[in-house]
Amino acid sequence: MSSMRDQLVNNASSSRRDVIVLDGDGDDDSSIDVDDDVAFVGTSQPPPAAAAVGSISVPSQATTARRRGSTTPQLFTPFYLYASRASTTTTSYSYLQTNDGGKSTKYFRTLRQMIGFDCDDDDDTIKRKKRKYQWLAIFNFLVDFSYLTENLMPELLQFHRIIVFYGTNTDQDDEAIMNRWRQLLVGTGSTVEFISLIPSDPPRSKTNPLPIKIPYGVHHTKMFLMGYRDETESRDYCRVVVHTANLIQRDIEYKTQGAYCQDFPLKQQNSSNRVQEVVNPYKKQRVESQVEGKSSNSGWPFNDDEENCQFEEDLITYLESYRYLTRQTWCTTSTSSSSSTASTNDGYMSDKPMSWLQLIRQYDYSSAYAILIPSVPGRHRRNVYDNFGYLKLRQAIIQSTSPQKQNRKRNTPPAPIICQMSSIGSLNVKWLDQFLSAIDSSSTHELDPAHTSPSSGKGGKKSVQPDKQRPLSSRLKIVWPTMEEIRMSIEGYSGGASVPGTIANVSKDFLSPLFHRWSLRRTPGGARVKQMNGNMDPLTTARHVPHIKMIIQPSSTNVDDDDEIEWLVLTSHNLSIAAWGQLQKSSADGNIRIDDEKVLFIRSWELGVFISPTTLTAGGHPSAGNKQQLCMHPYRGISDSSYNAVINVDSDNDDYDDGNECKKSNELLVPIPFDLNPDPYNNEDVAWARDRSCLIPDAFGCIMR
Repeated sequence: MSSMRDQLVNNASSSRRDVIVLDGDGDDDSSIDVDDDVAFVGTSQPPPAAAAVGSISVPSQATTARRRGSTTPQLFTPFYLYASRASTTTTSYSYLQTNDGGKSTKYFRTLRQMIGFDCDDDDDTIKRKKRKYQWLAIFNFLVDFSYLTENLMPELLQFHRIIVFYGTNTDQDDEAIMNRWRQLLVGTGSTVEFISLIPSDPPRSKTNPLPIKIPYGVHHTKMFLMGYRDETESRDYCRVVVHTANLIQRDIEYKTQGAYCQDFPLKQQNSSNRVQEVVNPYKKQRVESQVEGKSSNSGWPFNDDEENCQFEEDLITYLESYRYLTRQTWCTTSTSSSSSTASTNDGYMSDKPMSWLQLIRQYDYSSAYAILIPSVPGRHRRNVYDNFGYLKLRQAIIQSTSPQKQNRKRNTPPAPIICQMSSIGSLNVKWLDQFLSAIDSSSTHELDPAHTSPSSGKGGKKSVQPDKQRPLSSRLKIVWPTMEEIRMSIEGYSGGASVPGTIANVSKDFLSPLFHRWSLRRTPGGARVKQMNGNMDPLTTARHVPHIKMIIQPSSTNVDDDDEIEWLVLTSHNLSIAAWGQLQKSSADGNIRIDDEKVLFIRSWELGVFISPTTLTAGGHPSAGNKQQLCMHPYRGISDSSYNAVINVDSDNDDYDDGNECKKSNELLVPIPFDLNPDPYNNEDVAWARDRSCLIPDAFGCIMR
């Protein structure tokens, strides 16, 4: 919408800053600095910001919805990597389109496409033209409001309600744009609110809704929640986008980023319609039981135990921490139902005032194929701490893995967890050991992280003790870029500003054996290249600085397949105690109360998604009557014919022909932007640190000092 671009930006300062920001992601014992911390000396500047983000030529999106009456086979991927004009011109993106028939480009979407502003195909273009925006909630750490309104989302004036939660202080340019934005909405009935969240501010204040002050905490969550009307279906939806990028130009147009996005319809009183509204292609369709004398919709919205939706409860629990209590309308009369009920059989949102949490509960999240992994600042007691941080991740793993299956391969050591982050906090061996023990699916069923004494915990479970028989290097691989990888990136050294590791944090002795390269080592004619059939970088991400954050558990049971993925997490969390939390004694004087032995202390707001074969099927492990269990593999590129097809989610056939290439229908490809067998550091590799000097110029003539 050009009016947003013209009207807002014209009243802001004419100066445009080239943002180089340290994301401050998760250093748990130092203040967060969002100024330029990388010094450059050279004859040229870091690469200029790219042109405005817009629609690009990519293959049709793999829609995840089975629409009513649709029999067309659908392609599916549970999350996407970012694409933009910058990434598609500065990488070998055209190589992907030409040499593998565009198969790998289906894993890329622009952020505008994922939010729903740009179209993916001709069919989506029709729907886009008939899409009516209602409300929008933006969650992020760092927001460049000039870029947001001028380039990324000029449609913002079309929304009835907008709330922006962000985690940093604003400058004069940002304040000017905010004020102009508010002025443009005066008299329209629409509103926008800007809420800065800083846990280190005084408690119960405008910028800190928490009951306590938490030093060094930040609001680091990156999410969009958007309500809209799809007039082609006469239905209202909530789109949930959980992603990894700050809302600044360099993050979105240059970095390797990821996003989970899924649409959820309004709840329907008539539950007989709900099987047709499934938007998770792997979800087992529920057979509606007919009980004489009982109505299937006797409760509102649903009263059967199966519909106690975990995704909804997790989202509500997380949003409650913001303490946003304003009751208001969330859509205009023209895009709502005329009924007085909150949501009705016609699928339209009501224009009656309601709270934010009431709004979120209007939608049906039963088709969610991910589990939310939130972190909320505070000291969480035992009765609730499994809802947050690494203990929430542990619960998701327990729900998604079978202890009987894990016990089958006790004679073989479990595969190391792969942790790829864009920041590393001040870690210690004890915390890292407890973190790994809690999330390692080969041990988490048997260990209780709340008990660290030698005796058994409650329920006969063992306490979490250091695994002295297995060194950390056999349990964890940390994918972290080297100085040379940052220097050779498309941004040069400036790209490392968003990977704010420090010498003090990355140079600890116990971390050195854990480090692995972001990209595969390019040794011409070497054994590694031959093993990969020359396919070193199937998604062309090697030269894009990683700001994506992932934890991956390779299969611990299928020893014949080192590429099978047991579960993965895509998240805003970095590898830090501040983000994931730490169990502490519950009282300041060191006394442990019997009724509450431990609390989970978290400093920052974070949010991620957990995805596994079990979450995708949304019904537990398949029974013996099912064909085969779904398994996940990384996309391996054009030279690996066994991994080139994408699962046909609607076909009953075991095989699916995609470009004359065949694949078993129980396998799902996911776009992992690094290799699951990453190269360990050698003697020449030096871990990237933002405060490390390097006198070798990058491609722009810059050095670090």
